Amino acid sequence: MDEWLKAHPMGTILGDPLPGAPALAARGDTVVGVRTIRLTHPGQADVLSGLRDGRYPRYDRPLAAEVWYPALAGGERAVYTDYLGRADLNNLSPYAIPGRAWRDARPDPQAGPRPVVVISHGYPGSRILLVNLAENLASKGYVVLSIGHTDNTYEDFAARGSLESALIHRSLDQRFVIGELPRLNGEGFLKGLLMPENVGLVGFSMGGYGALRTIGVGMKDPEGTPFAALAEELAEPEGYAGVKAVKAAVLFAPALFWLEKTRAEDVDIPTLWFCGTSDRTVFYQEVHRFSRFVQRSDRVFVSYERCGHNVANNPAPVEAQAASCEIYKRWADPVWDTWKLNNLNAHFTTAFLDSVLRGDEEAGRYLDVPVPEGHSATWPNQRLPAEAAKPWPGFADNGAAGVILERFPKK
Repeated sequence: MDEWLKAHPMGTILGDPLPGAPALAARGDTVVGVRTIRLTHPGQADVLSGLRDGRYPRYDRPLAAEVWYPALAGGERAVYTDYLGRADLNNLSPYAIPGRAWRDARPDPQAGPRPVVVISHGYPGSRILLVNLAENLASKGYVVLSIGHTDNTYEDFAARGSLESALIHRSLDQRFVIGELPRLNGEGFLKGLLMPENVGLVGFSMGGYGALRTIGVGMKDPEGTPFAALAEELAEPEGYAGVKAVKAAVLFAPALFWLEKTRAEDVDIPTLWFCGTSDRTVFYQEVHRFSRFVQRSDRVFVSYERCGHNVANNPAPVEAQAASCEIYKRWADPVWDTWKLNNLNAHFTTAFLDSVLRGDEEAGRYLDVPVPEGHSATWPNQRLPAEAAKPWPGFADNGAAGVILERFPKK
């Protein structure tokens, strides 16, 4: 064992399983490389410049993305940079996150094409905010792209216009990156490694708002709201019913405030939902109720009892433990251990994506809702905490305590 592995045993790097983690939380066997790429989305609304004659001027919108891919081991281990504070508050402070991927490693020439996972962070956030999930999925053979949404990251968060930018650009950024996959598969270091038409989309909070729009959920009429001036920018092309390359969507506590539940009928792909029952940011009951309107989708809903909004992000760094509560609570939850949440998310997300994007029926059984003794076959439409049910596949005894799993078949 080399010195780096001795210094970083399993369970010490974000994305590692803790003792007692569910079965699919474990990392896979794929050697992972990681690179940062820069993309340019031409002709987009320059929101930060403000409206001019009722319309935003256009600009070439820059986007950064972190990309994890099958690689050959060698070089330097990845060290990711994320930030405490925010640019608009003038308290930005970088910190380092060690990873298990190899920075700028040579792609594995024998890997062949892989399903793609696109990750979209919260508001604000960063392309590193869900590195726990990104590295974990990449180690299982997925190519993972995590978008840094301009105007909405900690390092460039805009004092004015950031929300308008998110409303307009969040889904458009996702669509653009997904639309770039065929090109990326035809040239450069990702050549031949992608399945551009077999994509899983992961969105957290505002990223979940964008993901729902990307897969076909319609907007509320902005007239009579503070965003009436954005109506032209928020309008969808006639006949838009979602990006067809996206075959599965994972929605962590999605922001729904601007979405119309009665316009969710176009979503016909499987969806996996996560939310804490004490979420007071996007409101648990609203998310749970909204998921029931996506009736043409096979849905799995994971509820974390008494958890707040932070269901998907990395655990708080050591640096945040010496900062203010306002900074610390960006990552932490008052009840749940964030690393345990990461393990649970990796387990359920792996089962979901493997079953949908790879057709792995064995993986899909981890999403079967356990039926307690004495209950009928209609159990998937009932709710009961895990400790009241029989043991769940892949979990240690009582390992799913505090988790509620529901499954709603499409109609």
